Amino acid sequence: MACVQVPYIPWPRFDRRVLLLLLDDRQRLLVCGSCCHGWTVPQVRLDSGADFSGQATQFLKERFGIDRPRFAALYGVHESPMSKAWELDRQTESRVFIVRVSRRQSALARDAGERHALWGAEELRRRRREISPEGVALLITGFIGGWLPDGPLTLG
Repeated sequence: MACVQVPYIPWPRFDRRVLLLLLDDRQRLLVCGSCCHGWTVPQVRLDSGADFSGQATQFLKERFGIDRPRFAALYGVHESPMSKAWELDRQTESRVFIVRVSRRQSALARDAGERHALWGAEELRRRRREISPEGVALLITGFIGGWLPDGPLTLG
């Protein structure tokens, strides 16, 4: 009888995370310089039973001092079943929340890290290929432009 080898998949086998798009009163997005010379947005990894918005709220308070975040009505949803988990060999479930912050809060968030910056719509469009995950610049510029509807938006 042949033995079938099942590939080892490191923990966690189910990857859950929240991506936070912090948008200030001047329509600028907080971006964070990553270790690989690109840019990203703040992200929170969740435990299997954690609530997306609850964990995001806790992270915003602890990391940036934002007590009562103002979540926009639009949010992104991305899920990949195991059959499509080509990148990390694990199922993923993500939410992308747009959080409105004041000019003071955005300055505090920018100053919280050495490689944090605030980019407006023009710079986001110009440098969109530098931002990970792909599509963040399009999502936030669509939100700023007002051409995306409120509610959940499925991200491919």
